[in-house]
Amino acid sequence: MTAQSYAHDRNSVQAFVYEEIEAIGADVDSFSPDATLEKLGLDSLDVVELSQSVTKKLGITVGPADFADAETISDVLAVIHKRAGMA
Repeated sequence: MTAQSYAHDRNSVQAFVYEEIEAIGADVDSFSPDATLEKLGLDSLDVVELSQSVTKKLGITVGPADFADAETISDVLAVIHKRAGMA
């Protein structure tokens, strides 16, 4: 998937993040905005991978440190939205 596949709006960013988290190996049936990264089985290396995908594929510059306080999918999305100027 390329950056051109996603417009920078909240719904498309959420769809992208869900796809990336699923590709990392999280169970899609466990997805909800309040699902914790820990419950989804995501560790710090997965967060690094996610941040790289967001930067590379969406063109929204985020780093692993940006997600330091993120505990849920909603938190992750809030960070990306803020970095993209959507907050």
